Amino acid sequence: MKNLTLKLLAVVLLFTVGGCGLSKMVKNAELVKYQVNPDPLEMHAGKIPVQITVNFPPKYFNKKAYVEFTPVLASSNDSDKVELLTGTLQGEKVQDNNPIISYTNGGSYTYVDTIDYQNVYRKSDLQLMMKAYKGGNGKPATFATITIAHGVITTPELVDEGLKVDNGVAEGSTTGLMKTICPTIELPAPSPEKKALTLYYPLQKDRLTSKEMRKVDIDSFLNKVKTISDDPDINMQNVTVASYASPDGPQDLNHNLVEGRYTNSNDFMTKKFKKAQIENENDFVTRETTPDEDWAGFKKLVEESNLEDKDVILRVLSMYSDPDVREKEIKNMAAVYDELRNEILPKLRRSEIIATYEARQKTPEEIVNLGKTNPDALNQDELFFGATNAKGTDKETIFKTYTTKYTEDWKGFNNLGVYYIKTNKLDEAELQLQKAENIDENNATVINNMGVLYWQKGEYEKAETYFKKAASINPSDEINYNLGVIYIKQAKYEEAVSKFGATPTFNKSLAQLLAGNTSDALNTLNKVNSEEAIYFYLKAVESARNDDVNGVITNLTSAVKKDPNLKSYAANDMEFRKYFEDETFKSIIQ
Repeated sequence: MKNLTLKLLAVVLLFTVGGCGLSKMVKNAELVKYQVNPDPLEMHAGKIPVQITVNFPPKYFNKKAYVEFTPVLASSNDSDKVELLTGTLQGEKVQDNNPIISYTNGGSYTYVDTIDYQNVYRKSDLQLMMKAYKGGNGKPATFATITIAHGVITTPELVDEGLKVDNGVAEGSTTGLMKTICPTIELPAPSPEKKALTLYYPLQKDRLTSKEMRKVDIDSFLNKVKTISDDPDINMQNVTVASYASPDGPQDLNHNLVEGRYTNSNDFMTKKFKKAQIENENDFVTRETTPDEDWAGFKKLVEESNLEDKDVILRVLSMYSDPDVREKEIKNMAAVYDELRNEILPKLRRSEIIATYEARQKTPEEIVNLGKTNPDALNQDELFFGATNAKGTDKETIFKTYTTKYTEDWKGFNNLGVYYIKTNKLDEAELQLQKAENIDENNATVINNMGVLYWQKGEYEKAETYFKKAASINPSDEINYNLGVIYIKQAKYEEAVSKFGATPTFNKSLAQLLAGNTSDALNTLNKVNSEEAIYFYLKAVESARNDDVNGVITNLTSAVKKDPNLKSYAANDMEFRKYFEDETFKSIIQ
């Protein structure tokens, strides 16, 4: 800030012969001091606050006089002007309700008003029009219009350019993006798959019947194992043989049955493997140890059955752990036992041969290609990975497939919606994000992206509502960043700094600068990796605030080299007012 003295140059005084008291005020007008705060004026939240403190010396202000003053903001070429509210002061003998200035002691008055910012006033003059008059019909004495401040600092408006640096722009748009959130997954590892064959044995027998040895399931199993073993892209992990006995009859007998059924089924399948020319079977066929009596299998089948008294049976199992006692109690329930003997127990006299195999892990390129050409060859995770890692319209194609196949997964609709935001297809984006929101209405990720959508549509209040809702559910770095931008727009700079967190970004640096933390701002910006012209421009501004002449020249040179349009912008930027007459500075912006 600086004090400005009213110069009595080109003063035009219009007053009647009886206005001698006013003429003295005009004659001594240079004694009146004006202080503008801030000087230059500053734009915040789209407004220009104006504060002018006027100090009148002793024995200056006529006791019967009124003084009206009207600040005017005029563009540099005087083609555009906006008048602020008129302030009125009065002498101590005037009977009115305006602030009073003492003739004997003088006094001061602070004027405050706010006007809307327009770009035309970026380079401007704050002028002051004054006139003095007495009550009645006397003509006023008019003071010369004077300039009391120059220009408006508009550094907060760089936040929009900062969005471009931090997040880029949508296709075909010039508006910087807020931060979107898209769930991702790592390259999916192959999931083990199984092919199973069950061979059933007669009661108290460990030899397969001829009918069982001819059933169609055996050929289906062998064909699958053959295909797996012959495919270089599939790894056969093992083939296990597990044999069981039903929990009825003596335990010694059941033990022998389990052993015999394992030997029989293993020999049977070994011959089948050999006949089918399945090689290396001895490398992966193993025995799986099982209990002599399959009480676990028995319980599972009972739970899944429609037996009328199954709750009674399950209660017996929970009450007794001794196998013999269990069997005795169940057999005592004659009607129940007949059903078990016919429906449950035969299914437990078995051998299970299970082939476990795993496909070779696909490369990201293979997954993306299959997502386009043969999505049915991919599992859910693979298809999501392919859509996430695809480029251009392939991303849209695969995500459309994903959302068609997996209609209850909000992530697919969310990520497709973000794709449409970034390709500037905002109506399509809204449709997809609404589908995601319908699946999970309190999902902070989806709600944040809805905020980004409405920001792109220019519905800023709606966007802010969504960002705040998302933060209330589950705050994240992206959501807080978006709120930080909102707070810069609202001139809440300290709150903005707190929201940006630890990650260095252009807009975090800007918020720190606007909050008065110039050194922190430059440290943050130095950690941002950018070659954008506006990045170097902000470094020049921060250097100017640090009185670093070399930093101003070096960074501004880089900025205008990358974007010559910044020359005219810098020429009117009051951040560089100290350098307007510097020859090196002038050579950069010319």
